[in-house]
Amino acid sequence: MAFGLDAGISRETSCTVQTAQKPDEIGTITEVKTYGGTKTTTEEVFSSSFSNVALNGQTGSAGTPVYTEHTLIESNEDYAKERKVSMEPLPDPV
Repeated sequence: MAFGLDAGISRETSCTVQTAQKPDEIGTITEVKTYGGTKTTTEEVFSSSFSNVALNGQTGSAGTPVYTEHTLIESNEDYAKERKVSMEPLPDPV
């Protein structure tokens, strides 16, 4: 078990936003606005049984992610592992 994780091998979190650019009359960017922010989390854990969580019909919101990928990794050299990728919208700033 890794330090800082409840269970599992690794966790990676990435936050991204879309941008809209406002140019002036000669095309110089004068303002940039962000929107559509998302948080993506990739977790890798040891697996004793595999049940897919990346299903159609999921609905996510801030604090409630949807799973976009779920992979079973099997190898002759290591224990079976699962990789789960989830995504949720970032809340708007207050």
